[in-house]
Amino acid sequence: MLIERVRERAELIAQIGKLAIEKAHSAGGAAYYMDARLGDGIIKELPDGTRQNIRYDENWNEIVLETHGERS
Repeated sequence: MLIERVRERAELIAQIGKLAIEKAHSAGGAAYYMDARLGDGIIKELPDGTRQNIRYDENWNEIVLETHGERS
């Protein structure tokens, strides 16, 4: 029963994340999140679905480390 509840919560959290990404894109903005499947650090997902691994320098300038194609 406990494992089932954890699975349910994980699915809800994933749905909330997807909704947040959709809302950011519909507003014309990028979504920022972390996804270990795409590497360490911050993922910036652009409205066209392009994803970038990014980091910030000491002046908070964004540095793109790697770019991935559109989201599948």
